[in-house]
Amino acid sequence: MGRSKRFLIGGVIILAAIGYIIYGGMKDAVVYFVTPTEIKAKERDSADKFLRMGGMVVAGSLQKDVKNLTYRFEVTDGAASVPVFFKGIPPDLFTEGKGAVVEGRLGADGIFQASTIMAKHAEEYTPHEGKEQPNTFIPGKEAAAR
Repeated sequence: MGRSKRFLIGGVIILAAIGYIIYGGMKDAVVYFVTPTEIKAKERDSADKFLRMGGMVVAGSLQKDVKNLTYRFEVTDGAASVPVFFKGIPPDLFTEGKGAVVEGRLGADGIFQASTIMAKHAEEYTPHEGKEQPNTFIPGKEAAAR
């Protein structure tokens, strides 16, 4: 076997190994979640498995017990909804009518026992109405501001 042929085979093996490492890393970085409809359809298979469920928090469903840090609410995808129980401190952006992804397990009673809540934030910024805008520094305009 010639030297160039061995070099070519070695290069192909190295490229294949690098491709496999990149593929494996990307596969772990992708975050999937199931919808309430998917959970309802496979409720028996989903029981006691670690899941990530995403949807909207149903308006009017949020029940807070701030003293015991427990929260009960429903997550919907528009077609089905799943009741959720969470013990802990939710993120600041968590509220009714907004998107959320919860991680946890579906209990035998059909209640999703969440260990983590991730709230979705709006993708656009709108300043609060009626608030003064902060002073803005404009170079060369120092004397005009006084």
